[in-house]
Amino acid sequence: MFSVEISGKLNPSEKKKNFLTSKTLPNYLFIGSLGIILILIIIIIAISSSKSKSNETNKNSSNKEQKEEDESNLIPWQKYIKAEKYLYIWEYYTPDYILKLCKEHNFSRVYLSIGCIETFWNDYYSQGNFPAKDEIGSLDYETFIKKLNDINVEVELVTFLGKNPNDFSNIDRVIKVATMVKNLSNKVKIKALHFDQEPGEKESYENLLKMYIKSNQIYPTSAILRPFWLNLKMENLKSYFIDEDFYNTFNDCETLVDAIMKITKFTDLMAYNQDYSIVTEYMEKLKTISSRHPNNEAKNVIEISGEDGVPEDDTLHQRFLEDNDKFFNFIYDSSKNYGGITIHYYETWYKTLYCVWPTNKIDYDGGEPKKC
Repeated sequence: MFSVEISGKLNPSEKKKNFLTSKTLPNYLFIGSLGIILILIIIIIAISSSKSKSNETNKNSSNKEQKEEDESNLIPWQKYIKAEKYLYIWEYYTPDYILKLCKEHNFSRVYLSIGCIETFWNDYYSQGNFPAKDEIGSLDYETFIKKLNDINVEVELVTFLGKNPNDFSNIDRVIKVATMVKNLSNKVKIKALHFDQEPGEKESYENLLKMYIKSNQIYPTSAILRPFWLNLKMENLKSYFIDEDFYNTFNDCETLVDAIMKITKFTDLMAYNQDYSIVTEYMEKLKTISSRHPNNEAKNVIEISGEDGVPEDDTLHQRFLEDNDKFFNFIYDSSKNYGGITIHYYETWYKTLYCVWPTNKIDYDGGEPKKC
């Protein structure tokens, strides 16, 4: 007697036979088709995106070429207006005056004086106050800077330690002033605290660097640069440093300008020269050095002075007088090639443009330049 065991399960060979049946085949074909369609869609999107980016690049390139072509047809004065440029303001002018000036001349940054620290220390800075109106025309800084902010004009506040640029005996005073600027920046936008400190004695450079460090630890600091500093090697300054450990922190710096750029946020090179080609040479050197310091924004400054005691060979004033158009083209080209240019000493620049000293500091009345 024997028995037969009947099971409802399929053996492996039977599973394989039944994997593709008349019932399951359409489902797999459908899923496969969806996969192929999805892949095609992805390919189409990728191609479309690539073409779009290419078209956008071509469009931007075309727009840039068109803009350059359009600008090439501008007269020199119009080029000057378009150029990215900045302006030092040392003396008192009403806010409305400066605001109108910036709009009409397209100045996008103002270096606004807050006075010499030594001069105003006892009566103002030591007590935590900026100099009063009538002293240097400090205006209401908060209101004035807010108005400049509203028309997209950047502001750097300008100061210096004392009348003797080599005297750093009161170096710690910068801490107080930098703190005041930091507090004011909680209410308005201030790009930097700018020091127009230009010592010429090699013994002073150690303290110059220490001053910038003290200030920059509190608020972003901007440094003025003298042209000969571009070639002043740090290795040749070692004997003038008292603090050897401090000097060694600049072992990676080739020039004094490298050292200053290493510890500040912004630098501005005074191009003291009446020769356009030499000024351009300075700009090119600054561009080379600044490429080694990507965290420092470097700008160029040209001196336009005729009546404030600046030697003629240090200023472009005479070149400006001789050929306004050449000067305007120079401003435009320099701005494009070196990222913006600053005009130093507003009053003589104004006189060169309009033939008169800007004695009326209430209402700006400029417009296009006059032939003086």
